[in-house]
Amino acid sequence: MDPNAAHRSCSTDATSAEQEYDRYKDNPELLAETMPKTSSRLFSFDWASGFVSPFRPTPVDILSSLLQQVNFSSPGKDTLLDLGCGDGLVLLQALRTFPSSQLTRALGVDLDLPLLEACRDSLIHIPHSDNDKDKDNGCNDRHDDDIEPVHSDKDVRSRLELYHGDLTGEDEPLTTVLGPSRHSQSKTMNMLLQESSHIFVYLLPEALSKLAPLLLKAIESEHKVVLSMRWELVGFDRYLVQGGSDQQFYIYSDSPLL
Repeated sequence: MDPNAAHRSCSTDATSAEQEYDRYKDNPELLAETMPKTSSRLFSFDWASGFVSPFRPTPVDILSSLLQQVNFSSPGKDTLLDLGCGDGLVLLQALRTFPSSQLTRALGVDLDLPLLEACRDSLIHIPHSDNDKDKDNGCNDRHDDDIEPVHSDKDVRSRLELYHGDLTGEDEPLTTVLGPSRHSQSKTMNMLLQESSHIFVYLLPEALSKLAPLLLKAIESEHKVVLSMRWELVGFDRYLVQGGSDQQFYIYSDSPLL
């Protein structure tokens, strides 16, 4: 067996992701061709069912650069919410990067239940020591070089909350996949938005435009920090405090203190 096969496969996947990004970025009319005419839901990969943003694996090198610019140590700035969290990579990397004294909670919401369950099960059933990571032959090898995990999976799991539901149903109860006891009060999108200090989005422009009023309110009225991967938020220029097209991430806030 070719020992470099896994590395080549990983490189091919990364190249494909970059090509997909460039295809949409350079040809925005493709969005109109592939999206449904009507949509009530925002965050999954099934165009036919009315979802307008497919699951897109997060580029870890860009995520690493973004996290270096974020401060979770200020009072009241200790909770990250990922809108459309998919497989939970962003939340897991953030939790493994920042100690519990800084990032106390990481919340994720998505419509793709299998992805949420896979993230949960990986923390429950698969022990992941540093030695295990060294033996891996998959794409995860390159992730460890970008952001050094410094916390155990038990610590990560204790701070991670995953919810299944529709982001457009602000007051509809979400289903808890991982997090507080089932006997606790059911969370809603409005509750999670209120409890968070930082909001992460990695969505196609059409989905971002639908979320623009919610995100603008979060910045202006609730003084939250919005982190957008790859695409800028149109009309939010006055709140851009870090990032840009060259860095492929954008950080928005009404304060220079992130």
